[in-house]
Amino acid sequence: MSGTVQTIFSLYELSMAIGKSLNYRANCDHFMKVFLSRKMLKAGWIVQIQNKNVRLRYAIPAPYKPKEEVTIKYIREFLDQDKPLCVPVDEQISNVCPVPVSGGYVVAFPMANQSVLFVHSPKKEPWADAELRQLDPVIRKFGMSLLASSDFEEQKRLLKRLERNNKDLNDYAHVVSHDLKSPLRNIYSLVQWIQEDLDGDQPESAVVHMPHIYSSLEKMDGLIAGILRYSNLRETSQEKEVRVNLNELIDEVLTLIQVPESIQIEVAALPEVRADRLRMSQLFQNLIDNALSAMKVQGDRIQIGFEDLGNSYEFFVKDNGPGIAKAHQQKVFQVFQKLDADSTKSGIGLAIVSRIVEDHGGQLRLESEAGQGATFYFTHPK
Repeated sequence: MSGTVQTIFSLYELSMAIGKSLNYRANCDHFMKVFLSRKMLKAGWIVQIQNKNVRLRYAIPAPYKPKEEVTIKYIREFLDQDKPLCVPVDEQISNVCPVPVSGGYVVAFPMANQSVLFVHSPKKEPWADAELRQLDPVIRKFGMSLLASSDFEEQKRLLKRLERNNKDLNDYAHVVSHDLKSPLRNIYSLVQWIQEDLDGDQPESAVVHMPHIYSSLEKMDGLIAGILRYSNLRETSQEKEVRVNLNELIDEVLTLIQVPESIQIEVAALPEVRADRLRMSQLFQNLIDNALSAMKVQGDRIQIGFEDLGNSYEFFVKDNGPGIAKAHQQKVFQVFQKLDADSTKSGIGLAIVSRIVEDHGGQLRLESEAGQGATFYFTHPK
């Protein structure tokens, strides 16, 4: 096969490898495996500039460095050129690449949506300008397919958020019509009884009702505070994400929580993540508070750790408390739902945790057996 025919066949094969899937990762997997195989490449990764930060969107093999290792200045230089570039691997490039590179060349292809596709070629010779020009339209077409995938996934997230907001409105209606009216009715009745006791010159009987009034007021105050916190969570769901050192964050959280001396909290060395720092603090505080509440019944240890899943982390908060029966495990994530009659609780904490995890693109789950403790897991993208 002549060189020209081989080149045409290779370009055609790459064009056909551009995925029809609207799943971003599946689209990347399909194309990049063909690209790396046909061009004898060692690695490839895609980065994107979002809100003045660099986001690592894809890497093969899995990345081993934090996203901030890929500096925005480095990416800007390739975007400003607006054409494929082949540069030798040196110490500077090695330091900013999110995957291992040694020797050879790094080739950068600007794409749509402030994205750049990088590939690592171990060959000693640089890619010819003619080859770069031939590949440029194919890679840009691939970039457009990724843009469509991103738009579709964003649309799915928005639809899911809309469905969730509609459900929230129904939950609010239920709270206002039932949960808030219940303590108000109690207060009204207690005040009537006090009035009757005072009219009958029995002030000592009236005093007996006062703790019940305060209890109902405390319950109503907790419910209203819960509604405000949950509403504020919805309004601030698009805050700027930053790099968060989770060990420092949990240390700060533990200074805000009253932890009994009898309870031991073990925290593993956790990775840094990109997230809304305030909301991540709220997430861990609610999970730890929830575990401590269980410890009032039994248990003496809380463990916080994680597992690296490749493109995401899975964190966990585990306690050796009384556990949660299977029949009640879905209930704990619902707004204003509680498993006990403690009037000081609003039933909002785990619902907030669920919202924060989902808004960061993760998933929350619970593993527990009655009498055997509970472990809350949540994933978070790298």
